[in-house]
Amino acid sequence: MISVIMATYNRAATLPRAVDSVRRQTYEEWELIAVDDGSTDGTSGFLDELVDPRIRIFRYPSNRGVTAAKNAGLDQIRGDWFTLLDSDDEMVPDALEAMVNCAERTGATAITCNCVDSTTGQFSGVGPTADGRLTPEQTARCQGEHWGLTKTSLLGDLRFDERLPGYESTVWLKINRKARRYYLHRALLIVHTEGADRVTRASSAAGIGRKVEVFSALGEDAVYLRELRRVNRSAYRHTMARVWAARILRPLLVHR
Repeated sequence: MISVIMATYNRAATLPRAVDSVRRQTYEEWELIAVDDGSTDGTSGFLDELVDPRIRIFRYPSNRGVTAAKNAGLDQIRGDWFTLLDSDDEMVPDALEAMVNCAERTGATAITCNCVDSTTGQFSGVGPTADGRLTPEQTARCQGEHWGLTKTSLLGDLRFDERLPGYESTVWLKINRKARRYYLHRALLIVHTEGADRVTRASSAAGIGRKVEVFSALGEDAVYLRELRRVNRSAYRHTMARVWAARILRPLLVHR
């Protein structure tokens, strides 16, 4: 079984599309773990109307943030495989089937596929241009938006750092140390970029104080930084420049 984790907050306009894309899957052995992170619009009402034993809904009375909501979903996984699906995106109908078949054919324990940008109609991920195995080094050099399926046994007790919105690579790099990853050169996810509340946009607009907090926290993850240095020296140097700047600025901001 595949566990699909969907964290949502005030996405009543896009949530039905995302949920329908799960329910339309040609591969039927799935469960949807929907985490409503304190929505105040019609999200809760829509979820109440879903009648499907494969859908489990968890609610929080107030908004805790997307990373915390995703972690809550990860804690509820029952499937042998899992994936994360944003509540404003959608899977193509044979997405899960294509990835499961790929895993069975190749012996992979993690599948990466590409995505299509709803605005441009082009691949959103930059990297490999043909099917094939991916080393941790090759995976670390992939850019843009990719998606995929992961064996739950690889996750273990790893969770996203809730102080680091948008820095999910802190988990994926650790998973890649153990994963047999295969790249499927197909766009199996439609990424809707026309929305105004994308996480990446919110992160880019963060003030200096927030950035100092984020990079200070990132600097505490020694395992992640060590693995980043091993697989992508350029990204490591880029990250550490910001970590060191945060370490210098943090005391100054605290005493302002």
